[in-house]
Amino acid sequence: MRGNVRSYGLIIKNHKILVCNEVINNYHATKFPGGGVEKDENPEDALKREIYEELSLKCTIKCLLHSPGTLLSPWNNKLYTPIYYYIKTTGNILVPKNEKITIDFLFPKEILIKDNIAEPEKKALKNLLEMNII
Repeated sequence: MRGNVRSYGLIIKNHKILVCNEVINNYHATKFPGGGVEKDENPEDALKREIYEELSLKCTIKCLLHSPGTLLSPWNNKLYTPIYYYIKTTGNILVPKNEKITIDFLFPKEILIKDNIAEPEKKALKNLLEMNII
């Protein structure tokens, strides 16, 4: 894939959603786990790779939640194309030492009121909530 395409996964555990906390350009951002789609990789395979790299989990993609097109990132003012999926995972979470993230499980209402979560993430979560899965 070309450009700055990013794949993110929403993981549910005990009615909460897993989020990653990360510092991007001195800004403390909270995002869903995932990352960049590499050359010759599709968004689904990229997400599986990223979930394993960031959390040591294997995942199955259940459905597409939100694909808003190309946007201006609130964290670095660069263009990116995020794609959000609802995923199921297996294994135990282990964040490798080289990953510069911390993780939390938050209730959906906590995520929706946070200032450091971008609007596309919130829209993906709202779409998940409409599915009555949580």
